Amino acid sequence: MLALPHGGQMQFRYSANWLADDVRARVPGAQLADEYALICFVADGMAANPYKLVPVRFARIIRAEQVGTSYILTLAADAFASNVADAALRAAMTAADRARLPSAAKAANELYGISTNFDPRPHKCRTFAAFETTATELSGHASFATEQTAFFSVRQISKVSGRSWFGTWAAPSSIELGAFSLRTGKRYECEVYCLRLFENHPDAKGVKLPSKELALVAEANDDSLQFASAKRSVIDSRYDVKRYVFAAEPEVMRRVSGFRLFLSAEGDSEERARQDISLQMVFGGSLVMAIIRVFFIGAATASPGMIAANASGKLNSGTAILMIALGALAGIAAIFPSFRKP
Repeated sequence: MLALPHGGQMQFRYSANWLADDVRARVPGAQLADEYALICFVADGMAANPYKLVPVRFARIIRAEQVGTSYILTLAADAFASNVADAALRAAMTAADRARLPSAAKAANELYGISTNFDPRPHKCRTFAAFETTATELSGHASFATEQTAFFSVRQISKVSGRSWFGTWAAPSSIELGAFSLRTGKRYECEVYCLRLFENHPDAKGVKLPSKELALVAEANDDSLQFASAKRSVIDSRYDVKRYVFAAEPEVMRRVSGFRLFLSAEGDSEERARQDISLQMVFGGSLVMAIIRVFFIGAATASPGMIAANASGKLNSGTAILMIALGALAGIAAIFPSFRKP
């Protein structure tokens, strides 16, 4: 969730006993729609502050549904979390819910989804300084203090302008319903802010350089998406911005595609479980291209017949109109298969 762009969506699955009763009760009837959530990492029992709640990011609940004995929540990434204290979060919970938080007791009825009266507004931050603070906090825990750990977050996707100077950068593309709205036949650049903290722990003496190469990799969902840049970029510094240039082949109708971003460490096997994020994209087609293609195909189809009819002296306005209409239908039929590409 920390890596997603603002508005990007991800699903979370919870067993029924992991959610507080009042949360489960609001799933029917879309009562949770548009509520805000705060996603937290729970420190393990060996941490300096065992079972501490580490705020990661705010999210908006897009959908909540029960599937069998599980509850599926679709969350859209919102602002980063800033200056949220563990004590403040616990104080905003009911005493009954607070007693069922993860703890050394490892009770069977631990809760992982709780409603609170916590006010998120003063703690929402869209700057990457908040992202860095969160990453630094997480890196102090064993789960993230490894040589194969790096943090990244999609900054924006924008159209490639071809020029580089002050005032020439393109505006970020909009994201609607979890997917970027782009155009086929245009080049776009995905900017990803990367942070690789070389220290294994906050109290480490000095900086410990990693011995393994770690790269951020982009992988297209289908063949329609082509990369004009390298798809694998090594994270070789503490702070970096990686850029991936891509385009979708020209189409006359819209299509859905996208690509995934994931970390790949030196020596990784293909069987190693990947933790990736998916960037969904809706590419709008070109109506002008469709009209031009229909025109040329129709003209190429109708012209021979009209020439032959004229040579035999049988060409009249009715015949010409009929041949033009049939040519237009042939043009529409010729481009129709491209509508049905996956």
